[in-house]
Amino acid sequence: MSAWATPWFDRTTPAPRAWPPPAQANLLDVLRDIRTRDRHGHALHVAAALLFAFLAPLDQGPNSIASAVLLSVAAVRVMVFPALFTPLLRWPPLWLAAGWVGWMALSAQWSMHPDPLRLAAGQRMLLVVVALFPVLDASRAIAWALIASAATNAAVQVAQKFGVLLPAQGASWRPSGIVALPAVAAMNAGSAILLALALWTRVRAAPRIALGAAIALCAAGMALAASRQPILAMGPALLLLGTMLARFSFARPRAILGGFAALAALGALAVLATGGDVLRYLGAAQADAAAAMRGEVGFSSIHLRLHWWRLGIEQWLAHPWIGGGLGGFTGFVAEHPATAEFMARSGISEREMLQIHPHSTYVRALAETGVVGFGLLAALLATVLRGALRHAARAPVEVTGACAALCFFLLATAAECVELMNIAYAHLAVIVALCALPRAEPGADTARRGRRDAI
Repeated sequence: MSAWATPWFDRTTPAPRAWPPPAQANLLDVLRDIRTRDRHGHALHVAAALLFAFLAPLDQGPNSIASAVLLSVAAVRVMVFPALFTPLLRWPPLWLAAGWVGWMALSAQWSMHPDPLRLAAGQRMLLVVVALFPVLDASRAIAWALIASAATNAAVQVAQKFGVLLPAQGASWRPSGIVALPAVAAMNAGSAILLALALWTRVRAAPRIALGAAIALCAAGMALAASRQPILAMGPALLLLGTMLARFSFARPRAILGGFAALAALGALAVLATGGDVLRYLGAAQADAAAAMRGEVGFSSIHLRLHWWRLGIEQWLAHPWIGGGLGGFTGFVAEHPATAEFMARSGISEREMLQIHPHSTYVRALAETGVVGFGLLAALLATVLRGALRHAARAPVEVTGACAALCFFLLATAAECVELMNIAYAHLAVIVALCALPRAEPGADTARRGRRDAI
């Protein structure tokens, strides 16, 4: 039965109480009751989530639009049904994230940056995790949208490679598609491969063919982007994914090994199709790293990163507990005497040298927010990952893929600052939301084992 003023609400289902927040055991019941009462609002919320998962990781414009739509829908629904969001008050990562962002904002008080709070604007992506929580019953569709987004960008990379489209930043041997940055293209593609491999164990026929095509495109995208850290991070992430799929009985070890062999073949084909540029680039990394460790200065990403990381550690040692303040890294580098010498010997420009971050989330956390900020960040990441690993055995298979993808991001961000890259951060926010998926009903894991023989 519906009321005349709100015909889209089903009044036959009582609205769950928002307080006290439900425990994990009956959380799914609360979310289910609200979906029954507000089918149209739930459908709109799911559509906004799918729009975000597909558009936000592609470019700044789509990211802003998709974020505004999703957060607006979530804001309206939280005012009508507070019980959708109060369960998050029992989720420890919410409070750790609030502490981390709050400490970063407070550190602006002792920063040398002229507008430090501008750098905290990207943390709105943490709100996306909250906005996605009530619609995680559509986690399978959200995972598909994220995979489709990465595959679309990879298809554009292939078109750029063969001259069908011009790269966004002009002719380049590292086409990165719509996202414009090779590192972001590689991280999004690698995460999508892990998600697609997990989903591949639970589908057949046409969906399996679609996932295979997406994996092939994303493998080509990673090879074309030739970003070193994401490529190196794929090894441990794939090992974790295979172990979890076998441990949680999503697939037999033989099927997992066969899937990984097929992925290796696709990766080899991707390297051959791109002319082997990625292999030469990876090979040069060893020589560049050795030269940088000997104190030689050159113009390469490795030389620059090692220089930034040394200065970042120096900044942390100067302010070990509270750091140099949000955005203070750039000013510290600009005033350091070693910077002028490095620029003179390498010939790089001031614009290339004075980046807003040291290309490492962990170095940046130490340098700008000190031990306090780094501790909050480490606790946040560890808590999200621990919860996901603990619940993955009784959750849908996309949670297992999201766990592996999260580990992949944590490894890749050792050489990037994802929290300051909206496009990569949007992709990571969806992964974190999938990791927060509530546990399935008791017995779901038993049913899964009964279906495993079909794989």
